[in-house]
Amino acid sequence: LNASANVEEESLIIENENILNQYNRFPLIIDPSGKHIDSLIHNKEDIKVTSFLDESFMKQLESALRFGTKLLVLDVEYYDPILNSVLNKEVQRTGGRSLVRLGKQDIDLSPSFVLYLCTSNPDISKSLTPDLQSRVTLINYTVTASSLHEQCLSSLIKSQSPDVEQQRVDTLKLQGEYKRRLRDLESSLLHELNSAKGKILEQDSLLLCLENLKSEANTITTKAKENRNARKSIEKA
Repeated sequence: LNASANVEEESLIIENENILNQYNRFPLIIDPSGKHIDSLIHNKEDIKVTSFLDESFMKQLESALRFGTKLLVLDVEYYDPILNSVLNKEVQRTGGRSLVRLGKQDIDLSPSFVLYLCTSNPDISKSLTPDLQSRVTLINYTVTASSLHEQCLSSLIKSQSPDVEQQRVDTLKLQGEYKRRLRDLESSLLHELNSAKGKILEQDSLLLCLENLKSEANTITTKAKENRNARKSIEKA
């Protein structure tokens, strides 16, 4: 967790940090304050920062792919679809080499390559296409009335009953796990649908995959509801 702010145990931060540490698809971070992006830059070793508006963006991307650099790209509003194959992790293995298609050329891909897409625009989530959303793990640090309520509640319970607050934090972490998995399932569903060719109802393997995703999503939704009820009981204690 980010310990530099007083909202260390606030629900939104707990959930997002949990997701950020356990994602399957590269994250797209919405951070209006900029402090979480700054923290990421300062806490990650050997991270390079660029922008979709930077003239040297392509060179920095190619270099990061080849040498396994952590690359943080700002200004997602100007997203370049050339990244689609990277986000999809469409890797070709030839003669012991791992290659990813970038435009018209194949680039060597280091297994240690990491990508973070970032923006400070809180409204971008409204304009993100389903196609792009299916390729990333969305992490939104936009402060809401609900998150401010959580912050005040956390401070109150912590001052009066530290043990109870720890139980509450544990349930929030678990809730973050459930939300992360549901987002992953949603991304997988969108990806399968976008990749489908021909008539969906005639593809047995796709229908089976969709049914499995639906089943797991229902199970997680039930667990999340039970965990949410447990958190409410703790907060009333």
